[in-house]
Amino acid sequence: MASLLFWAAALLALIFAANLVSRYRAKKSPFYLWWSVSFFLYVIAFGMEALTVSSNWNSIFEYQLYIIGSAGLVGAMSVGTTYLALPKSKVAVGYAVYFILVEVLLAIFAFVNPPVLHGSWEALNAGKNAIVGTTRIFYLLLAAVGGPIVVIGALWSWWKTRRYYNLLIALGALVPSSAGTLASQGIATAIFPVMNIVGLVLIFLGYVYSRSSSQGRVGRSQHQARGA
Repeated sequence: MASLLFWAAALLALIFAANLVSRYRAKKSPFYLWWSVSFFLYVIAFGMEALTVSSNWNSIFEYQLYIIGSAGLVGAMSVGTTYLALPKSKVAVGYAVYFILVEVLLAIFAFVNPPVLHGSWEALNAGKNAIVGTTRIFYLLLAAVGGPIVVIGALWSWWKTRRYYNLLIALGALVPSSAGTLASQGIATAIFPVMNIVGLVLIFLGYVYSRSSSQGRVGRSQHQARGA
């Protein structure tokens, strides 16, 4: 059952990624590009979970791909958030370069310094005692830095605009993270795949509707200005 839910999450992430790619092609906004990258990395992470959950994460290669996808999706998401908040700043460009460099180094060391697979799949899913050595450093440089940027950036956008769709992004990031923490401790493991899907949907809706709401407000303001 868990495997099927992860496959469903991977398919959903692929659909969302295609939607964001279409928006990027139409708008050429960098945040849509980075959010697309994030959702494609979701596909990798969920796909590897689907392939390995029934075998209790016994395949090192699949777990290596999971490491790259799960850390990278958070990092790419935070780059998109930075571009949305600071569209004309060199900070966004610099952070994008940082993400690419660390993600490449993570991919290299995930294979140079292989993970240690033992314990339950819930614990391994959370990276507990599996991501070791230099790999763990680069993993944390992506996940531990990117996660707070996504949540704080979404909350900051809500505070400035009072557009509640931004709260969906923050909530969508927190739900799977909290579920993963609980699952690694053997709590609420049955609903863990469902929480991943819930988080995925919340983040996507936050991306789509918060931006649409912003564009709508800008359009009305310009129309009123011309009328004046």
